[in-house]
Amino acid sequence: MANIHEQLDILLDNYFKVTKEFIEAVYIFSRDGLLLQKKTPPEEEKSIEEIYGAIAGTVETSLKRISSENIGSFGIGTFDVEDYRLIFLEAGSEAILLSVFHYEVETNNVLPYSFLIAEKISKILDGQTKNISLCVPNLQLGPEISLSAKKIRNMKVRGKQIKKEMKKKKNLRFKLIVLGDPSVGKTTLINRFVTNQFHSEYKPTLGISITNQEYFLQGFEDQILNFMIWDLAGQKFFQRVRKAYYRGANAVFITYDITDHKTFESVKGWLKDVRDVLPDVPIILLGNKIDLEKSRMVSSKDGSDLASSLKCSFMESSAKSGENVRDAFNMIGIGLFFEQNSK
Repeated sequence: MANIHEQLDILLDNYFKVTKEFIEAVYIFSRDGLLLQKKTPPEEEKSIEEIYGAIAGTVETSLKRISSENIGSFGIGTFDVEDYRLIFLEAGSEAILLSVFHYEVETNNVLPYSFLIAEKISKILDGQTKNISLCVPNLQLGPEISLSAKKIRNMKVRGKQIKKEMKKKKNLRFKLIVLGDPSVGKTTLINRFVTNQFHSEYKPTLGISITNQEYFLQGFEDQILNFMIWDLAGQKFFQRVRKAYYRGANAVFITYDITDHKTFESVKGWLKDVRDVLPDVPIILLGNKIDLEKSRMVSSKDGSDLASSLKCSFMESSAKSGENVRDAFNMIGIGLFFEQNSK
């Protein structure tokens, strides 16, 4: 099994793969300012020392500012220097993640990745590696659940305010609906998220199945996220009554099978079905079964393009291997959490 240094190295490599158009360098510091890990893209011509030299003063000042706030394990900062845009995120109680991006980058495009990486770093350093995937999903967030620095700052998680609020245990309840044609893997996706297990035997869902899952985001341990996940049957005979179960949903997953183009063609119909009842709810288009890459009939680009045209979020996953499954639900949880708390 890889040691902590090797796990962090793999994680940061994967971080670069999905943000390669924007990112220049990444650092992991201890809360005392000790450099734990650093990395630039393999093809990057500039040395990491050159980049660090350009931002060293900002880094040192910012680390002192974040550490002095002493607000637990969460903190964020965005700073601009002459050529770069910096994003600081606390990665648990022990570390701080610093990502260096091109100056013109929009934080909405990269902050969801940074937050996900910070959470994974926190768990690696705490030894909670049992259910951690070092993969980083190619994520495309729609406007309803995009994550901006402004939205996070609006939560006012600073000083006495955070200490006062964190004393009260808070349960945030979100209703998630999983839709799609029969046999696209809706139930197995949910099982993988909740139990981290895969069942190969196909048993069609008859009517509805409701599963509860609780978890929390690092830094917000006293604010429990309770996901009520509604697995709705995809068969046509259930179509007449299905809409009655849409109401009150906070987010909707529309799932298709990347090896079955017909299920992809059904996406627009599912979207219209949802929009008739929930015109503003965040929708996530999820291409499943990427473990069957050799049988792929729907390209990632086709899925991404469709999601963009429909103004949906997009991700691909494998219920069988578990790839991106927990991250898909976690990213939606992150978006919903900050959206609700920033209001």
